Amino acid sequence: MTRELEDDLHQLLSRAAERAPRAPSGFPARIVTRSRRRRARGRGLLAAAAVVLVVGGTGVTVRAGEGPDTAAHPPATPATPATTATASVERPDLVERVWPEAVWKVPVKLPGGRKGRPKIFLDDRTLLLETWESHEKADALYAYDLETGKVRRITAIRTPKGVFASGFAVGAGRIFWQTIEEGRTRFWSVPVEGGEPAAVATDRAVRGRGDALAVAGDRIAFSLLEGGVFTLPLGGGSVTPVAGADRHHILRWPWVGTPGDYTPDGETSFEELLNAETGETSRAVVRPGERDVRCGVTTCVGRGPEGRPFYRLRDGSGERDLPDSPLGLAADRFMTAPLPPPSGGQTLLDLATGRSADLGLRRDGEGRSISVQPGLGDGRLVAYERGDQYVVIDLSRIR
Repeated sequence: MTRELEDDLHQLLSRAAERAPRAPSGFPARIVTRSRRRRARGRGLLAAAAVVLVVGGTGVTVRAGEGPDTAAHPPATPATPATTATASVERPDLVERVWPEAVWKVPVKLPGGRKGRPKIFLDDRTLLLETWESHEKADALYAYDLETGKVRRITAIRTPKGVFASGFAVGAGRIFWQTIEEGRTRFWSVPVEGGEPAAVATDRAVRGRGDALAVAGDRIAFSLLEGGVFTLPLGGGSVTPVAGADRHHILRWPWVGTPGDYTPDGETSFEELLNAETGETSRAVVRPGERDVRCGVTTCVGRGPEGRPFYRLRDGSGERDLPDSPLGLAADRFMTAPLPPPSGGQTLLDLATGRSADLGLRRDGEGRSISVQPGLGDGRLVAYERGDQYVVIDLSRIR
């Protein structure tokens, strides 16, 4: 990345910060939630090699010439295949050296030998881990203290065959999640300090598949894969539709939009936004011939008609070129991009400052690698395996 590009991106993000919509008082400054995306995000980069795609703390193994199980995971729109970065690109320093205040190393295996997978931050020093009964099927939750390394079991999760816990969020001293069974979504909670899971009762069945979950004050806010945003008291009660959001999905509460993260026909992700509390709206500028456009609250990324990656504000201003094949758009400012061969790997880009860091990933002897993709929305947690440890990044600590 050139110095000129760094300066341009810094000015662009400064303008975006000034224009950024503010959440109303009484809502958390940051909703600590990552919904498990139970669907593949097709990427040309993944089709070229054996890759493990990591979105937040979730990994999907993809082999050359294959995609994930499309019967269980509906395919997303394929992106333009990646082109090879030039060997002249300078490799930045490792992420733990560039942003030491935001990075931790966590053992992959818990005491006793089971693998604990990072899900969300419970607070500024505690990570929520889940263990699996089988592939992606959680059977227990644990709290990991990032300062002391101590592990505490929170609860067991028991679900019927083919039913998975997802969408973990925290608030009011409890952890919340959802399960989907026979086309209906149910909600559960447990005290952060531990205990038995309890169902969050609803006045009617929630028909549809939950795709995002947040804790907003004294209510659960959730959206459905089929479209629609709703709220529900934390202790259970009436399910209330959000006015004007019958087609929408949660991006970063209170901002909801349409289309959502899943765009099977090449639509622009979150082209239209609605503030669920104030009624404010925003429509992103998308020009003819552009593709793979994904928008956050203040910014959009995508490819021009000629395939050039770009980054700009939602109103179409301040457009700048991006490094080749960037992935993700977390918190409107973080993306990843490939590093040059032969060792490969990825860099984490902070578009607000122009700084970048090497994630420390390398191809193994069989040509396999890991691709890390920060998620749309808040995307506070990025976690991926490096050897026998997870590298855990709290993007909210990067200034």
